[in-house]
Parts: sequence; structure tokens; C-alpha cells
Amino acid sequence: MENKRILFITFDMSGYYTGVYDELKKRYTTVDFYNTATISYKYKNIFEKIYSFFYKIFKGKKLKNYYKYQSLINEVKNNSYDITLVVRPDLFFDTQLSSLKNTTNYFVAYYHDSINNIKRKSEVIHFFDKVYSYEKADVENYNLEFLSNFIYFQDISNDNQINGGAFSVMSKDYRLDTLKNVAKFFKQNKFDYHFYVMDKQDIEDELITFFSKRMDNKTVVNHIKKSKIIVDIHKYGIQDGLTFRVFEAIGYHKKLITTNKDIKTYDFYNSNNIYVIDDVKNISIPLSFFETDYEEIPKQIVEKYMLKNWVTTILDK
Repeated sequence: MENKRILFITFDMSGYYTGVYDELKKRYTTVDFYNTATISYKYKNIFEKIYSFFYKIFKGKKLKNYYKYQSLINEVKNNSYDITLVVRPDLFFDTQLSSLKNTTNYFVAYYHDSINNIKRKSEVIHFFDKVYSYEKADVENYNLEFLSNFIYFQDISNDNQINGGAFSVMSKDYRLDTLKNVAKFFKQNKFDYHFYVMDKQDIEDELITFFSKRMDNKTVVNHIKKSKIIVDIHKYGIQDGLTFRVFEAIGYHKKLITTNKDIKTYDFYNSNNIYVIDDVKNISIPLSFFETDYEEIPKQIVEKYMLKNWVTTILDK
């Protein structure tokens, strides 16, 4: 264990980065951890709320984020860190990032969204000693370091009790029509599937199950373990970095149906395990894909995408 002090800040509503915190604690004597998704803020008065409203209109920034995260800044600004790792630094104001930078010897960030999806990410790159991104286009265009998402859990044994067909869960957006097209294909071929979409309200639908309360990660994982196939409708046209669904498929030994064509460039790609949808409007998946068993990926390839190797890479100066 190294005698170093680490600051780890993330925005994590799904529990993907809890394991990163655990891994850091194994390696370093002191680790301060903040999940900004758990920080709430209530306006002090109506005037502060009105000011924030007009600030967003004229400045294009959520002043509430400043108020919300300033308590974190106040807690750490007098500390001294050897390394600070920030996931979603775009949520912070420039003055807050400057304060964080002044507390650390090495300042590193990770982007698991594209700059095309969150423009603010391009504006904060200069604060960091190094920025990693899962989006290959951003790596090339902004001179970043490439690093994919990872298998965020430790147990990757293949002892799941499969009693379901295909599983998918996502929020409601422009991808919904694509998921419905996949659902139609499954229904026409009498394949079992469970597709969930989060919306503001529960809606009755013959193809999709809509729900209004966020599905926690434990529930998602239980669905995945019981399923043979994971369906991943990525944000095509916006970003092509591999989602955590892909790494859940690898870790839990599941077949994957995805819209992400770039997955074919990765070393774990196997057409027996992964089917890439070419046309989101006309879904046609060979029946042989459903009939064959999952082919195990070589152990040395799987280990590359384990959480511990992600941590080693991102903290390597």
C-alpha cells in the first residue's frame, strides 16, 4: 500500500464507480471519495432561485450546480493530495476546478460521455494534467488518452441461472423507436424478452414496459444474470464509446445485440457472441445467433477490461 492521499470525485447514479473507490482503498493509505450524484441543494430563498433562472438563460450554466458542489470544494480546498481523479468534471464551474487543481500534484479526468453529447467537456480539458475518454473521436480531435469503460464487478463466474431471453433497460429518448423495432422482431419470432424504458410516467404498451422510478443497479444485474442476451441501443449519431452494458455482457458471459458498429474494432469481438444491427429501422437478426451458445473470451482479454486494470491505467502518469 502506497503512502499517498487520493481524492476521487464522480457522478454515479448506478454504482459503476463504487468498485473503483474500493480498489483505490486497497492501494493507498488515504482516499477521500465524493459521489456528486448524492449531493442535493435547496435554494435559500426565492431571490436565489430567480437569479439562478436568469443566469442559466444568459450564461448557459446551471448556477445550482455551483451552489450544490461548493460544499465539496470547501471541504477539500485546504487538503493536499497526491492524485485527484474526477469523473464528469463538466459539472463544476471553472473556479471550482481551479480550487481542486490547487490541492493536488496530479489532476486527471475521465469522460464516459462524448464531447458531442456534453459540449462543456471541451471547455475544461485545460485544467487537467491528463484526460481520458472512452470516445475515440474525442481522443483524436482533442488530443486525449483513450480508455474504455470497464467491468465494474469482481465476480465474473459463469454460474447464472438463465430463465429469460433478452433484456434491455434505458431512458426514453430518440432511441425508443429502435428498441421497439427490436421488440417487434422478438415478438414476431416468439422470442422471450424483457425491455424496460424509464419515462416520467408509467405507460401501457404492448411491446415495452415503461417505468417512472429509476431501476437500481442490483435489479438491473438480477435481470442480466437471468437473461441469455443483452440488448444495447447506444446513442448513435452522438457517441460511439462502449456503454457499461457491453462490459456487463462480457463479465456475465452474455450474448449482446448492439447498434454500436465500432464494437467490431475491439479485441473481444466475436460474431458468435455479438450481433451488430446495421439498419435500426429494419431489424433482421439471423436465427442462428439465438441457437448457438456463448463462446468464452480468452481470459487475458477479459482481464484487460477489469476494474483493477482501469484504475492502474488511469493513475499512471
